[in-house]
Amino acid sequence: MEPLHAAGNWGSAVQLQPSTAVFACDLAPKLSETDLRHIFAFHGEIVSLEHIDEVSGGCAVVTYPTAEAAEEAASIVNLASIRGKTCRCLSTSAVEAIWKTMDTGHRLQVEGLDPSIESQGLQDVFTLFGKVLDSKVQTDEQENSRGYGFVHFADKEHAAKAVSQLNGVQIGNSTIRVRFFEPKDSELYTGCLYSMSGAVSAVYEQTHMSPESWLAPNMDAYQGWEEQEYER
Repeated sequence: MEPLHAAGNWGSAVQLQPSTAVFACDLAPKLSETDLRHIFAFHGEIVSLEHIDEVSGGCAVVTYPTAEAAEEAASIVNLASIRGKTCRCLSTSAVEAIWKTMDTGHRLQVEGLDPSIESQGLQDVFTLFGKVLDSKVQTDEQENSRGYGFVHFADKEHAAKAVSQLNGVQIGNSTIRVRFFEPKDSELYTGCLYSMSGAVSAVYEQTHMSPESWLAPNMDAYQGWEEQEYER
């Protein structure tokens, strides 16, 4: 199935600009701002930190003085286990790119996953075809796989190649199905809003852009530690 295309032409590949902020989501419940500062301070001085929906974990936007510090934080914290929950951590420029390309053929739905495959393993497989901006294996309350996930590529040509090469391939003990992501698939996931009002505002401030300039047309109502206490 060919992907649906939103109005506007975002090209085959998105180019990420340096960003001094990261967007963290899928955070463990009851992580406090103090906990988050302990985690993210390992990668540089924190200029600001906004934590949204603290009771349920929610998401956070962390700003550093340099793009290098933000890049290091995204690299280390993304898909790390923090208090038993796999966290995702992306640069705000990656978040912007994801919003622009939700339905332009960059995002894939992967089904029939072996229960032993975790988010890192899913990303490792698909990274063989090109740069992955975000990926996730959806889990239940006990962090057990629900057997499906998504992968969002920076280049839609790489996404198309992954579909052609991996659909119907056995990984682990299961034969996976890979197709282009559809709007209805959004309802299958938690932690994939990429924005809660405060976090979106923080991203706008970092990118100096208005919401209308980078929200994909069909996404305006998108719904669907202790020291060193995290592990890859």
